[in-house]
Amino acid sequence: MRKSFRYRHKMLYALLFWAIASLVFTDNTVLGLQNPTDKPAAVPQAQGYKLVFADEFDAFDLSPNGRGVHEWYEGIWFNHQHASRRNISAANSTLCLKWDRGQGAVDTSITTFFPHAASYAAWRYGYFEARLRWDVVNGAWPAFWLIPVQDATGQDIYNGTKESGEIDIFEGQGDHPHVFYGTIHDWVNLHDHANRNNAFALPSNVDLSQFHTYGLLWTPGKMIWYLDNQPLHSESTPAIFDRQDFFLVLSMQEGEDWKAGNMSGVSASSMTLNVDWVRVWQP
Repeated sequence: MRKSFRYRHKMLYALLFWAIASLVFTDNTVLGLQNPTDKPAAVPQAQGYKLVFADEFDAFDLSPNGRGVHEWYEGIWFNHQHASRRNISAANSTLCLKWDRGQGAVDTSITTFFPHAASYAAWRYGYFEARLRWDVVNGAWPAFWLIPVQDATGQDIYNGTKESGEIDIFEGQGDHPHVFYGTIHDWVNLHDHANRNNAFALPSNVDLSQFHTYGLLWTPGKMIWYLDNQPLHSESTPAIFDRQDFFLVLSMQEGEDWKAGNMSGVSASSMTLNVDWVRVWQP
């Protein structure tokens, strides 16, 4: 009996040790970072927040078929045409999303969610940031944005009304080289209710073809857009944003004057969005 009693205590201590170790490991491990010591420091607008997702693109984990357990999935669920996988690559710790004329799909995109995937990453509130550069030419429409899981899974019906949010942390238009577009969309029965003040003029010496940090601080009821850690604009959010969980999308799309597939005045045969890193911080 005493031997059995000691054995049980040893087993309990062992289980308790591994439970604590597991909690510590979970607390210090971030998606996309191989080593917890690689964690970057939080910027002032995210002070007190915890890094919950980061990809430096030292290793690129893209699902081969939209299934399985991966950090990224190709394409957006509502787009039936998809870009060639050769237009999505990572080298020298930089992601490249390339749009080619004639590729069939209007966009080359990756997301942290796909309907048939075994896992995904999505968030409600936080500070979202990415370091980007893109080809500032006519027709270029790069985007760093968020869509709710509830929309993608058909769980966006509330009291008989279909409603879904969309958060555009940054969108560019190649023919507007000194404008940062940041938009909140509230889609009600497929009708768009967006904030009208969504175009933020930048100084003429800001070259968006070079790397800049694009960010959004989302707290209950409010969003603030940032460029290179400087606030640009703030907006109040509709109530739907407090009810949905949003996943990341990175896109290089062709579309003159906000019209996907509009080739009017577009002479470029290809356009690229480069991503140095992407991070999500939460309280």
